Amino acid sequence: MIPSLKSTLISTLLLSIPITLAYEGDLTHYLEDTPVVGSCGYTSSPNDDVVALSAAIMGRPANPNKNPKCGTKIGIWNPHQKTHNWATVVDTCEGCKAHDIDVSIGLFKKIAPGEHERGHDRQHGIDWGGPAVGG
Repeated sequence: MIPSLKSTLISTLLLSIPITLAYEGDLTHYLEDTPVVGSCGYTSSPNDDVVALSAAIMGRPANPNKNPKCGTKIGIWNPHQKTHNWATVVDTCEGCKAHDIDVSIGLFKKIAPGEHERGHDRQHGIDWGGPAVGG
């Protein structure tokens, strides 16, 4: 299959999956360049499509490894650059405002291409949501 056709088909499929993008917030990334273990107990690498949600969304269960949001998927949409991706919830972002999300550096570069290279480590107005987090 021609690479551009494959990308178009994947993009069309992702956009056609019914998901309500329930939140709008800032997208940031963590700077880890080695595998890291998040509050969910999963080990992830800098190039994994993973996300940390705010403590307001994740809550504070007695055992964070058993948080029902852990391992669920959210859809992330950047309306400024028309990019989107799915991410797996693996961590709690203690420093995030309620609707902000913190992602791996690899995912940040997919959702906000070129921004990190220009010295921008935050993208405003990112839409996201998923069934397990109210969207």
